[in-house]
Amino acid sequence: MNPGDKVRLKANPARVGILGNETDGPAHRQRVLVSFLDGSEDFVLPSTLEKVENKPLRPYECIERGRFSGEDDLRAAITFHRLSGKLANLIYSLNTTNTQFLAYQFKPVLQFLDSPCNGILIADEVGLGKTIEAGLIWTELRARLDAKRLLVVCPAMLREKWRDELANRFGVLAEMVDAGDLLKKLQAVRERPQDGFAVIASMQGLRPPRGFNSPDQVSQRSAAKLARFLEDAEVDEPLLDMVVVDEAHYLRNKGTQTNLLGRLLRPVASSLVMLSATPIQLRSSDLFNLLNLIDEDAFPYEESFRYSLEANAPIVRLRDRILAGPITRTDFVEGLDEALEARFFEDNEQITYLRGHAPSNKRLADPKGRAELADQLDRINPLSKVVTRTLKRDVHEGRVVRAPYAIRATMSGSESDFYEQVTEAIRGYCVARAVSTGFMLTIPQRQMSSCMAAACRAWQKKHAALEQDELEETLYDLQGDLLEEKAPQPDEMGSLLSALVDIAREVGDYETLRHNDSKYAELLKNLRIYWADNPGKKVVLFAFYRQTLAYLAERLREDGYASVLVQGGMDKQQALARFQEPQGPSILLSSEVASEGVDLQFSSLVINYDLPWNPMRIEQRIGRIDRIGQEAERIMIWNFMYADTIDERVYDRLLDRLNIFTCALGSMEGILGEQIRELTQDLLTHKLTPEEETQRINQASLAIENTNRQQEELEAQATQLIAHSDFIQNKVRAAKELGRYIRGEDLLSYARDFLIVHYPGSRFVPSDRDPMEYDLELSVQARVEFAEFVDLYRLQGRSQLLSQRPKPLLFENRQGNPSSAFERVTQDHPLIRFVTDRLRQAGKSPAKFPVSAIDLAAFEVQGFEPGIYVFGIYRWTVSGTRDIERLEYVVRPFQNDCFVDGELAEHLVNTAALCGSQWLSVANELDTEAAAAYFDACRDQLDERFDEFQSAQGREDRDRLKMMKKALQSHLDKQVERLITTIQSHRSSGEERRMRMIPAAEGKLKKLRNRFQERIAELELKSGGSSDKNFVTGGVIRLL
Repeated sequence: MNPGDKVRLKANPARVGILGNETDGPAHRQRVLVSFLDGSEDFVLPSTLEKVENKPLRPYECIERGRFSGEDDLRAAITFHRLSGKLANLIYSLNTTNTQFLAYQFKPVLQFLDSPCNGILIADEVGLGKTIEAGLIWTELRARLDAKRLLVVCPAMLREKWRDELANRFGVLAEMVDAGDLLKKLQAVRERPQDGFAVIASMQGLRPPRGFNSPDQVSQRSAAKLARFLEDAEVDEPLLDMVVVDEAHYLRNKGTQTNLLGRLLRPVASSLVMLSATPIQLRSSDLFNLLNLIDEDAFPYEESFRYSLEANAPIVRLRDRILAGPITRTDFVEGLDEALEARFFEDNEQITYLRGHAPSNKRLADPKGRAELADQLDRINPLSKVVTRTLKRDVHEGRVVRAPYAIRATMSGSESDFYEQVTEAIRGYCVARAVSTGFMLTIPQRQMSSCMAAACRAWQKKHAALEQDELEETLYDLQGDLLEEKAPQPDEMGSLLSALVDIAREVGDYETLRHNDSKYAELLKNLRIYWADNPGKKVVLFAFYRQTLAYLAERLREDGYASVLVQGGMDKQQALARFQEPQGPSILLSSEVASEGVDLQFSSLVINYDLPWNPMRIEQRIGRIDRIGQEAERIMIWNFMYADTIDERVYDRLLDRLNIFTCALGSMEGILGEQIRELTQDLLTHKLTPEEETQRINQASLAIENTNRQQEELEAQATQLIAHSDFIQNKVRAAKELGRYIRGEDLLSYARDFLIVHYPGSRFVPSDRDPMEYDLELSVQARVEFAEFVDLYRLQGRSQLLSQRPKPLLFENRQGNPSSAFERVTQDHPLIRFVTDRLRQAGKSPAKFPVSAIDLAAFEVQGFEPGIYVFGIYRWTVSGTRDIERLEYVVRPFQNDCFVDGELAEHLVNTAALCGSQWLSVANELDTEAAAAYFDACRDQLDERFDEFQSAQGREDRDRLKMMKKALQSHLDKQVERLITTIQSHRSSGEERRMRMIPAAEGKLKKLRNRFQERIAELELKSGGSSDKNFVTGGVIRLL
């Protein structure tokens, strides 16, 4: 060895340096200076060094010669392959967001990744966190595909909720936009494809106006311009990486403008996630219409959808039998034979293979084996990955008990007179003008039912006109679907509400009603008793109307109780933070709009000061406190109503009888909504006697009970479209236990090892505040190249590392709001992406040595005896219609012929990488020749597993390809037919203006056909598929 040679320590080959000229020590035992690549220098004995040759290091040879590195290289190898790829058996969103770990919330993530159409309908019940599930999918896409552009479409009342959730839980700073703003951003993407953004828009604001593309009258409204742009962009590359549609049931009716909005957005979005709490009904056109929006190719016609479900029924029955308990091999084969009878599956390779390789009776009796077989059967029909649904009963062990109480206020004489006289005056007003009483009567009736004194004061002060969001929430309760255009017109409402001013002045006396407010008296009395028994406990009160809330805040303040008011158009988060403070006000007064998406599980009493008749609204209110994280064993629900009124009869005969307050029927709103609307119309717009009202309510109650029973049966049938839940949730739990995610420690080692070795002069200076916080000083070369990388990928604003005074870096792989004290480094931070990009260009792992020897305390892992274990890790890649990458682990105990189960093997190696230390004396204490032989056996074992894996993936891929080609052809035929019809219509009109539009339509037709041919060619290219396996790392682990 000569000065200037690259050398390494024999005992620790990962420590590489440059041999210097200087020496130290006596002449007979001189040490030479080595400048190590990590920046340190040391005088070492020449006999402990070896020259680094350029020839590749062979893992078998290294083990045989007893040459190992330590835990840093093991961790670096694993982390590099995790960060540089898109591993199928890694959940990149796990433990990276500001959310509580709940396995069922990752079920949609795994379903989405398996979805054949990059789309999913999440139909979980209210209160289970559909917003979080959508955020986790976005987090996964950012990590896997570097997704940049997110659009959330939701009812206007939910925009603030989405903005706050994305920022607080996922570190996504989203902007609320209208149609004009969104149009500008999408137009900019065409010019600058690297641009990224997250935006939130309302359905109402984006919904295209009718006739937006009419050649006779070109609308200049922003929503019309956006719609025309989206229509033109449908054959281009997608402009959005993901679109989330919340409350997606508003898109369920074909022919509505809201449904049209979904159809315009789908072609310009790579991925679509739809959220809805409505139940799954396979025979419902509503469900088909939503799935048709997600993937028109896979769900082209309602008839073909039903046929595919019927064809899949034998597979589902077989899956359910397997999950229910052991079955015989004969039963299994007969179930597959039944499926093969359908033309839909006649050439399905997966079923044919399963039939020819039917599992043994032993495997069919083993719970784990049955779960794996159930998942295999689910994968036969990839459409089962398009819908996911979780019910509260599936995830709540020891669910919170709901205790409803009816509090009935007996009207005072003045209240009774006012109620009856206003009702009669409104009926008279409608009759005199020959208009339908309908909604004209229902809204003032509901205002009086909420608070008579507040309604009277509002009308007398000419505040009768409702704010827009108040009107929306009122119609939502009465009509069930404020987005469908059936609401009263502003002119109609204006004339009635103006008349109310005169009526109220004639028959009402605010001061008298206030003095004799029987409902408020009951509220005050009960609150005083509650707070005497539960001092400091927080109470949440809901009412429909702003005037009611303002009145209650005023009365409570006069009686010595501070309150927090939350309603539309105010800073909701600031008000909620004040309410949540231990010393803050004890009661929250909330409108319906403001309550959407709010988590108030620190309270255990909710008050319905006015009574929604719509079960969905009731569930939304109760769901604010009956949520994941509610610690009370019992929550109370106080329902206020005036005695001997329609409200009381509806409560007793309908809501209470159906256990609406205890059994969470809220998710049935889509089914019960029409019956509730009809009941509302009959009760509030006809002059019925109390007996007639009771009879009508009883009829509605019986009808709803029957509907509920039918729905339970339909829910059971929905398993035909929904994959087996428990198996998926167990995969999530296993991923967490096995460490299948990226930690802050991994990111720190990954970045530090790379920068110090490849950019000498870069320094990581630890902070005193946190062991994971560092000041990073980049070398001149690193700074220049990092700046170029940031400019190339337009990552400006994502990091302050290049600023004059950069903040310390906190290596914490958890998304959240930015901090003024530090810059958080997560798996998608520009610095991590820069390191991965450079390593990928170099084509190698940052690990300096191929094998490691690790000492690990036995208590760190369960299920293993102390001893020596040989391991190997390979990266498998299979390409086709989907590209799949995974890390595969194998472990074999020393002097044992049995290999360790795959997940246990992974657990052992990952724990060693995280918690182990280098086994420095391995060369003297290990039979290295035997260890090398065991390592080679591990490689043989992985080769066998790989052959099985690629064969199974190939069968699934070919079946998927056949399905995709059929669907693509069907989609092309429909699009071509539509364009040809448009061209013929232009020609037959004879109008010069429309004739000039023909070339554009013909160009679009040509572009569509070309794109189809390209897509088919892409699929054909992938049809052969390819597969590869690459060595990642290996070594030995000694459990002590």
